[in-house]
Amino acid sequence: MLLSDEELARLDGVAPFLESEAKTSLNFAPDYEVTAELAAHLQPGLRLRAPTPDTSAPDARDKDAPPYPLNLFVGLPLEELRQLAHADDSAREALIARFGASFTPRLLRAIETETPGAVNLDAGVQNESGTLSVMLATL
Repeated sequence: MLLSDEELARLDGVAPFLESEAKTSLNFAPDYEVTAELAAHLQPGLRLRAPTPDTSAPDARDKDAPPYPLNLFVGLPLEELRQLAHADDSAREALIARFGASFTPRLLRAIETETPGAVNLDAGVQNESGTLSVMLATL
């Protein structure tokens, strides 16, 4: 079952904290853009994008050849989002902290399992153009 409109409305205030925790968790990639996309898809999640390399230099590689800049959609477990939507303030803070502490390890496991060899998170590149997607495991 998808998130209700009420749950999505409650998560609006939490989204910036999820983005911040995910970005902080990716301490090896401080330039990555992290945006919450909780209502835009059937599966709510975060989008991770690496900066696009400068291809204006004459010796720059062809921008239409792999590897491509990272554009990764990370689906978040509905159960966790529901817990956040219904938690009181202190429980919400604890859930957000737990999310931040577990984000990168769960993301790396999801990439290994679901898109092996297609994403190099450290380098901020992927082997296919467009959006790649992975789903975080539930805590």
